[in-house]
Amino acid sequence: MGMLGQMNTRRNRRGARALGCPMLAGMAAAALLLLGSPLATWCSVAMAAEPESELPPDPESPPALAFVEPQLGVLREGYFTLEWSAVDGAVSYRVRDRADEIVYQGVATKSFQSGLSDGVYRYRVEAIGDDGQVLATSEPAVATVKHWGLFPSLGLFAIGAVVVSGIVFVILRGRWIEKQIAGVDAGVSSIPTSIESGDQS
Repeated sequence: MGMLGQMNTRRNRRGARALGCPMLAGMAAAALLLLGSPLATWCSVAMAAEPESELPPDPESPPALAFVEPQLGVLREGYFTLEWSAVDGAVSYRVRDRADEIVYQGVATKSFQSGLSDGVYRYRVEAIGDDGQVLATSEPAVATVKHWGLFPSLGLFAIGAVVVSGIVFVILRGRWIEKQIAGVDAGVSSIPTSIESGDQS
């Protein structure tokens, strides 16, 4: 009986330990769940609060050079102005067309193009340093020239002719009125002279 009692006691202890292990594991899992969410939130906030490191500018990168209006659209008159941003260290600028011909070279940051026929025109500008090297090159600017057709041109010409004729008529009419007023003033001023001469006779 004594041996049997000791064996039953050992079995009961082992059973209690076996039952206690799942309970401890469940409690540990619950604790991790409770602590895990605030911990993850804190980590996320900490990571978001860290400022993003800004990369220093690359000293090898060329300076920015761009047209103020790279897309000029459809132009009816056949002339337009190209304008671009200034570049530090540039002593002059050079504008090339799509045939790589130089259409402007100077110190100004704008160029006037005129006398163009119908077509699509592309230009790019280069910034030139004091040693003659190209500091930067812009993306192309595109312009489409499409002059007015025959009938719109004739209509505009007719409107202009009417306006000019009206201006000429007003000028001539004004001069005629001035002459009439001057003639009336001269006639009025001569009346007292004729009266005085009649009295003396």
